[in-house]
Amino acid sequence: MRQPGERLLSKGIFVHAWDLRDEGADHVMGWMRDSGLNVMCLAGTYHSGWFLHSHNPKHKLYMTEGRRCYFRPDDKLYANTPLRPRTAGFAAETNWLSVAGDRLDRYGLALVSWTVGAHNTDLGLEFPACTQHNAFGDSLPHALSIGHDFTREYLKALCRDLAVNYPMSGLQLESFGWMDARHGHHHERYLVELTPLEHSLLSICFNPETVRKAQAAEIDAEKAREIVVATLEGAFRMAPERPASHPQNMAELEARWPDLAAYNGFRTLLADSLIQEIRAESLRGRRCKLFVQTPFDSGLAGACDGFAVSVYGKTPDQVFAAVSEGCARIPAEWSGEYHCYVRLGMGVPANQAQLREIVLALKQAGSTGPVFYNYSEAPIRMLGWLASALEGC
Repeated sequence: MRQPGERLLSKGIFVHAWDLRDEGADHVMGWMRDSGLNVMCLAGTYHSGWFLHSHNPKHKLYMTEGRRCYFRPDDKLYANTPLRPRTAGFAAETNWLSVAGDRLDRYGLALVSWTVGAHNTDLGLEFPACTQHNAFGDSLPHALSIGHDFTREYLKALCRDLAVNYPMSGLQLESFGWMDARHGHHHERYLVELTPLEHSLLSICFNPETVRKAQAAEIDAEKAREIVVATLEGAFRMAPERPASHPQNMAELEARWPDLAAYNGFRTLLADSLIQEIRAESLRGRRCKLFVQTPFDSGLAGACDGFAVSVYGKTPDQVFAAVSEGCARIPAEWSGEYHCYVRLGMGVPANQAQLREIVLALKQAGSTGPVFYNYSEAPIRMLGWLASALEGC
């Protein structure tokens, strides 16, 4: 079990390149230093979005460009895949990762690339064969399939690009696994109310490449597909009610159908092996840490330098309980970091004192430090609370 340290190791915040463009890199990074932060989690890649930026001096509502990076890709690293990151329009002449990297020593900051991977609608629309396909054969355009070799090669090349060409102390991976069918597409809606199980079933990837790999491992992927289709069709046919024997959760369904359990287990192996390959291939020869957005996983402990637990919207007592539970699973001999994601906005923390209590709670529970979400969207008053919240920590 991880024990709390005397001081927090990492005190970070998620930041976007447009913050540096609109407010000035020196202004933003100087504010970080003065607030007691020591890690800048700057998005190297990001997905489409429509955001309120209440303190941005140039705009208040902002639509991001999809399938974009904020650096200049090293094309030769992507030779094994047709998928390529495309530089954002405002980053074509200014390499924002280089801008930040050149100022790190001046402001006493470490640079971590907040790296969005398989969540890429533009690439999914251009290369539908590389996306997750559900049991009915529908493409999930926002979700590249990590069972497809082109996707895996793209994600490994992306990580290599960032680790080799920029002064990264770490890569914070987001969406490097399987994604949910729910996404928030324009006018996305469901008039059939689905249970958590049904949402999960509608998301299971049966991309032909994923199926082929499962079959090569002697797993009956087609039987698993039949089970998923039959379960969902039963729900669709009876909605808003459900058949009398309808399963309540995935564990119950897997207990009935071992072929589905085996297929889901294989998909977990594909996700874990991708992280392991990124460590072995993409970070080869680089002093660059690898962080994943998941609770501690003993199967990935050898590949990752850090895990994270989200405490979005949790009170100090709830933060202490959540972090303590996560830290209880960490062996004392594991020396990596255990981050805690704290959202600035939407209710909790409600005031400056409560934010301080949250920081103390995660520290006392054993977290190595908070990463605040995020500079672009947080209310300006809440950003002003960070200095006192981190004082002495």
